[in-house]
Amino acid sequence: MAQVLKEEIKNRIYKAASKIFYEKGFLKTKMKDISEEAEIPVGLVYTYYKNKEELFDEIVNPIYHYLNLAIEKEEKEEGSALERFKATGEEYVLKLLNQHKNLVILMDKAQGTKHENAKQVFIKILENHIKRQVQKKGIIIEEKILIHILASNFTESLLEIARHYENSEWAKKMLNLVTKCYYEGVNSI
Repeated sequence: MAQVLKEEIKNRIYKAASKIFYEKGFLKTKMKDISEEAEIPVGLVYTYYKNKEELFDEIVNPIYHYLNLAIEKEEKEEGSALERFKATGEEYVLKLLNQHKNLVILMDKAQGTKHENAKQVFIKILENHIKRQVQKKGIIIEEKILIHILASNFTESLLEIARHYENSEWAKKMLNLVTKCYYEGVNSI
């Protein structure tokens, strides 16, 4: 019974922190805000989390995990870029979008944390992914900035879906439209 209560309290803290970080961002959030939202004493929050940074990390770290899994799985697939994305990458990107608030927290609300450059990190991860795929196909891109632009546009597209998230079906529809344009061009829609 005590273990169930501990998990329930930890879940309340996590949900409260996600809500407050989403509303206020890391810098403006106080542990007292989180404890009030979770309806528990602030001292109890510190029983579960050493500090605000540790709690923030627990909320945002899964986002990196899903991005890396999407890329890792997609790179093992054969076929065109769109076929590889549809085969595996889409599943993990949808998991990212199902955590839309945490994605927004990481990308927009992380000032003052070690994650404040998360968007640039995402772009760099995608740039490296695109470079590996281009090299694998033997394609030479003279304008190196193109890879950065593609990675940046895709990252911003995902973030816009997360910022305007309505529900999982809507997110899937928007992701399908974005990837169709991304891989096949705007004339494909």
